[in-house]
Amino acid sequence: MSHFNPKHLGKWQGIYNDLINGPKLPLNESSCWMMGEKHGLIAVFDQDEILYIEASNNIFKSIHSFITSGSSIHFRNLVAIIEFNISEKTAHSRSSKGPLSKKIDKRIGGFSYSVVQAPKNHINNLARAFNVVSDSRLSGPTAVSNISIDSLPK
Repeated sequence: MSHFNPKHLGKWQGIYNDLINGPKLPLNESSCWMMGEKHGLIAVFDQDEILYIEASNNIFKSIHSFITSGSSIHFRNLVAIIEFNISEKTAHSRSSKGPLSKKIDKRIGGFSYSVVQAPKNHINNLARAFNVVSDSRLSGPTAVSNISIDSLPK
């Protein structure tokens, strides 16, 4: 549970609210082409739960990589670790090919996303702060802590 709330974001609270409460599109090929080469923030949702927030210099490429089988990116690795209980050590290789990749594709098929533009020089800091405030399931502080604890040697 986060100890922070949107009020802690100060003047950035409006952008956060637009990202979280804005229109959501299905996370699929047909909805990502219109995003183009714009920078901004992407939030991924499972129903109404915030899963992941990322800064992007090219929203189309980022969303396309989320849904593309064979790409081993941070988002797909986190889905493997959190949703399928795959070890952090093997998530990178297993999330990009084979049966797990297909399971990830199927799981991602039920997700939606929203985007918002933000000043390019602040998008990375905003993504980190928004993940803390939302405590997103895949990249929030609770998820990061759980991954760290789970990766300790037995």
